[in-house]
Amino acid sequence: MFSDNEKISLRQLKRLLVFDLFSVSGLIIPRIAAATSGKDGVIAIILATLYAFIYVWIILSFTKSTGGNYLDYCERSMGGILTFLIGILYIAKLFACCVFAVRLFGEVINETLLEDTDPRAIILLLLIVSAYAASKGFEVRARIAEVLYFIIIIPIFIFLILGLRKVDITNLMPLFTEGAGGIFIGGYNVFLTFSVLELLLFAAPLIKFKKSDIRRGKRLYHYVSQSLVLVGVMDILLFAVTMGILGRTETRRKLWSMVNVIQVIKLPGGFIQRQDAVILGIWMLSIFTIISAFFYYISLISKHIFRVSYQNYLLIPYIILLFGVSAIPIETEQFFYYFEFYMKYIGMPQSLVIPGIVVIIGKIKKLDKLKKLNKTKKNKPALKTLLFIWALASVVSLTGCSDMTEIEDRNFIQAMGIDLNGNELTVYYVLPDLKALTERGSEEPEKLILELKGYDFWQIEENYDLQYNKRLDFSQIKAIILGKELSDNTGQLKEFLSYVENKYELGRNTLIFSSVSSAKGIISLNRYLEGGIGDYLDRLYRINLKNTGKKVISVGDMVFAMNEGNPVINMPLLKAGEKTLEAMGFGMFYHNKLEYTVDKEEADYIDIANGYGKNNLIFLTDNPEEDLKENKSEAISEVVVKINNITRTLDFARINEKPFLTLKIEGIGIIEKGFKDTGQTSQTINGKVIEDIEKRCNEVVKYHISKNLEEITRGKKVDFLNLYRMTSYKNKKMWLQYKNKENQFLEELQYTVEIDFKMQ
Repeated sequence: MFSDNEKISLRQLKRLLVFDLFSVSGLIIPRIAAATSGKDGVIAIILATLYAFIYVWIILSFTKSTGGNYLDYCERSMGGILTFLIGILYIAKLFACCVFAVRLFGEVINETLLEDTDPRAIILLLLIVSAYAASKGFEVRARIAEVLYFIIIIPIFIFLILGLRKVDITNLMPLFTEGAGGIFIGGYNVFLTFSVLELLLFAAPLIKFKKSDIRRGKRLYHYVSQSLVLVGVMDILLFAVTMGILGRTETRRKLWSMVNVIQVIKLPGGFIQRQDAVILGIWMLSIFTIISAFFYYISLISKHIFRVSYQNYLLIPYIILLFGVSAIPIETEQFFYYFEFYMKYIGMPQSLVIPGIVVIIGKIKKLDKLKKLNKTKKNKPALKTLLFIWALASVVSLTGCSDMTEIEDRNFIQAMGIDLNGNELTVYYVLPDLKALTERGSEEPEKLILELKGYDFWQIEENYDLQYNKRLDFSQIKAIILGKELSDNTGQLKEFLSYVENKYELGRNTLIFSSVSSAKGIISLNRYLEGGIGDYLDRLYRINLKNTGKKVISVGDMVFAMNEGNPVINMPLLKAGEKTLEAMGFGMFYHNKLEYTVDKEEADYIDIANGYGKNNLIFLTDNPEEDLKENKSEAISEVVVKINNITRTLDFARINEKPFLTLKIEGIGIIEKGFKDTGQTSQTINGKVIEDIEKRCNEVVKYHISKNLEEITRGKKVDFLNLYRMTSYKNKKMWLQYKNKENQFLEELQYTVEIDFKMQ
């Protein structure tokens, strides 16, 4: 650490570079890599990082040739007029980068945390705070980066590692399927996000070295390389998590699709209600550093070419110019298209061509001396502390808290039911009973359910706005219930999922269910269920269904299936009683339509086949033949086995040029009922040796799984195990053989099922 000398250490430089490289690119890299390289985006990112190593070596070579003072060297080599023109080119580039970063920041915050806030207000506050940070000088920025480094990097790393648990490997495999051209182009496109490394040309004079250090160039390259490795690893994790959870279609559809992943990944403990606000708040801290960097370098270059004694005077006109350009009514996606075109063909080549020409001319003229840059005015330590406090206060002010102050002006939706009658939709919004929660009595049940009709969901929202004087707020929604007619209608269900996809506030982790009849029947039970239908279903899944081996199905799973086309989603089925609610098994959704339903018993065996099912119970009667019947008699179960541990293995092979599957399930079962220790050598259960019970249990599980594979997968062509998708990483040759031929794959599929549960 150095004090008030406008110099920074190599460690501080490394941390500044990590922030500068990651702050904006962290949002857009998944989209850039997926759009060009698809599943090979990981390779494109690795290639881009290798490009960056070469790029840094070239930039640092230019820095060494110019003696570390690029602008003075340029003026000596080419004269004042040409230096002025070169400076204008650099200012234009930094100006464009700053506008893009500001617009991206404004749109993300406006659509996620501050939906009711004018985005121009968000942009203006960002520009003012960032300009203030730039006015304090390079050393202050480095000190702030040093303080925030671990506060930002460690939580993001933890968040990404947790996200790997939810990755669907079929979205990332197989590799090398897009062609070499797509990979190299994708690598170059990702490499554009490393263009901030060009600023090392101007930062070189601001790095403090020991006088005795004779290996300055190597040490500088070493520290910069460390930042590249760290950012490269983070970019790979970001791509893997985003692509692995959302799939290629949704990842490349929106510029900042990574933000949607924030909703899907659950932080442990469950004590943070809006984890997206926390993660976005952390990201916001890093984006202040890159925008303040743009301000700093713009003012630094402007000071030199305009011959101004104090560069901070230039910040105010640049704030006005940047705000004016950022507020131009143009879609951020369209602006990105122009910005990307500029960076590909002008911005990135310019970063090598201009300093290359300057160095060559300088070598020709053999300039012997370099002028020293004028030191910028020193700043008082108190102002540096004020900067840090102001930046943190600004971040807190943008975390969405202020947007939630007027609770009375909102209708918080706890659950939503949707029915389809002909072409008309009926949506039921269930509100929480706030009076009961605050012990102020209880609301009339009829007032807690809002019923609206319309032909699409946008019209329903418009009708809501005309009828109610409170804003519709989905931030607390717990469950969505689909009526039977909607589940059977591909077009309307797809339209609903598209509505969800474009509505950030409606969280991807929201549980989704299908009714065996109408959604209204389920919603009408709201008055009888403790806490309301939304809280009831949330607790039902979290406490009971999830703990009995059921996979949690969310609306995000349905959006993913819509975009990727093939996955079968096993959605829980609900049936309404007079005053009770019952889980009835699940329905299999395929291509945005309910294709097949199974009862509770078969649902348990399908969960086992999918590798779930821990704590599931298997009931065995006294008659082995009775256990293998499709409809058991009312015989009482003599033995009850609880699955304590389960492991599934899938192996694909080609036999006679046709796919062959070996499905092996192993685990441990605990005998809950019927166990008796005779004290003899062998343990018995009602006179039966334990090995016989193991055999019977394994036969029952094998029978049901084989029956479902035959009837559902081969008979109905509903791939409830998603075997076709798994070939993409289990057997690449098979995947290539049956690419875009799913029905043929299911028709020709041969299989064997091996079950091995050991009893305890």
